[in-house]
Amino acid sequence: MVVVRSEAGVTGAREEISHDHLFKVTGLSSTNLEKLAQEPEASDFEEAIAATSYGKFNIALMLCTIPAFWSSVSVTSSISYIFTRAQCDMGLSLLDMGTITAMTYGGMISSAMVWGFLSDTLGRRQIMVWGFFCSGLVEMTAAMSQNFAMLLVTRFASGFLFNGPFAVLISYLAELHRTELRARVILLTSLFYTFANTTLPLLAWAILTKDWDFSIFGDTIVIHSWNLFLFATALMPLLTGIAFLCLPESPKFLMSRGRNEEAMAVFRIIYQMNTGKPGEEFPVKVLVEEKNEQQGRGVAALRGGCAQLAPLFRPPHAKWLFLMCAIHAGCMFGSNTIRLWYPQLAAMISNDAKGLCSAIAPSATPVQVDDICVPIVTDMLTYLQSAAVGAGSVLTYSIGGALVNRCGKRLVSGFCGVASAFLIVLLPFLGTDAYAVVAMVTAALAFTSLCGASLSSTTVDLFPTSLRVMAMATFLMSGRLGTITGTVIFPALIDYGCLPPFITIGSVLAVCGLACFLVPNTTLKKLE
Repeated sequence: MVVVRSEAGVTGAREEISHDHLFKVTGLSSTNLEKLAQEPEASDFEEAIAATSYGKFNIALMLCTIPAFWSSVSVTSSISYIFTRAQCDMGLSLLDMGTITAMTYGGMISSAMVWGFLSDTLGRRQIMVWGFFCSGLVEMTAAMSQNFAMLLVTRFASGFLFNGPFAVLISYLAELHRTELRARVILLTSLFYTFANTTLPLLAWAILTKDWDFSIFGDTIVIHSWNLFLFATALMPLLTGIAFLCLPESPKFLMSRGRNEEAMAVFRIIYQMNTGKPGEEFPVKVLVEEKNEQQGRGVAALRGGCAQLAPLFRPPHAKWLFLMCAIHAGCMFGSNTIRLWYPQLAAMISNDAKGLCSAIAPSATPVQVDDICVPIVTDMLTYLQSAAVGAGSVLTYSIGGALVNRCGKRLVSGFCGVASAFLIVLLPFLGTDAYAVVAMVTAALAFTSLCGASLSSTTVDLFPTSLRVMAMATFLMSGRLGTITGTVIFPALIDYGCLPPFITIGSVLAVCGLACFLVPNTTLKKLE
């Protein structure tokens, strides 16, 4: 005999289940079960950041990063513009100039691990604010340098302080943009490098071509035009530190530390600024719990830091870290060596109409006339050439930004590395006049800059949040090792003739370009 019960009977039976029975079976009352059924599904970071849309916050963020990237160029490059004036004031040789330039990068290398550890455990915003601001203060001290030793020490200190906040900035930008915008944004910020590389020589022309000399405290401190130039460039890191006071902590970092309520507050602020709607209307209501909050603060975060960083140097991350660092070191060996030495080379070429190889002959040292040092004469054209070299990356970045998602970061970086190597090798053969040198150096530096930007974006994608800044700090440290090697080796290779320095740089860039094809394809990859 089959018993058929109506749907109403079933519903009635369900409604008659007592609260006591529900509590015994589930441990929850019927009211709590109803609330549980109504709770929204937890969203991960990528869903939350995509829900904030794109608008005023992202534009304000990019505007705040302009002085940061300008600071990066000024901290590392401003010193190369003063040598034509300061070489006689301090009695500098070519090797001394290379040593001073390398010392900034030495400071960056010495602090890479410290900054990476602190930012991955304590946060992004504080590191950026205090790092940029204190770096600006040290830059002002460097501007008061009176001798070789003082300039050497202050350049090291400036590099030590500046390295951390700038490494954090790359990760910070990536963590505040959704997946499909991330690579393009990092490439766009590279245009800020172009802006800085264009305006810095113009500032140098406005100040360094003047014969300004005056004393402070009697003859204790003598201020020359190159001191004033360094003082002007020191203002930008100070401005950067103040600007980042207005920005929030990275929500991705907060989520990785179990501070989901704070992360949600940041998401709502971004959503409100971008859409104009109240923060309460933010569609994401619950975030995925990535970590216990008690483990994400203060001493607990520091204690857990070492344990978290260990995977960076073990499989599967170790091989990619080593590969990315090796490629970046070679890329910066070529790119920064040419970029940092170009102002001096341009000044030499302007005084020698026979071409590049004639200008950089081993005799290119401060001229002595009756035991009086006569500095290399520079004019507006010399600085305009440097500005043209800096501006040359605009077209390359524009094309690269359009192609990076279509062709992939691996192809873009590999092609740019090989193309820059080809141009550098041809430089001593075709650089018969100043304009040919400007054109070839501009194209070569544009390609290496795009290669470096693509590698930076790939590195951000390859490592999880808890390791990202440490990986970026190590990545940047490797590039600075390459820069130190190049800036010191370049004047030494010049003693052997015109070809050795350019053949060496071109060979290294070619190997790095080919090695880019071994890198994983991370185009449109979500952040871990």
